[in-house]
Amino acid sequence: MADQPYWAGRIAELGVGAAHDGPTPTYASLAAALTVALAPETRERARSLAAEVRTDGATTAAKLLFEGVAA
Repeated sequence: MADQPYWAGRIAELGVGAAHDGPTPTYASLAAALTVALAPETRERARSLAAEVRTDGATTAAKLLFEGVAA
């Protein structure tokens, strides 16, 4: 739970979704988040960003971990 606000903020900062503002959802806050999430600009930004996402993250992390242990 502690990392959810961080990642929500990152999603909003990248323009590929919305971060809920506040601890308790309301009709207005959820409607605002859905408006952002479903906007054509959001979809296009997500499509653009998807091309930059690495697919070897787990492999890279494992290699770095093993390198750190071996050092």
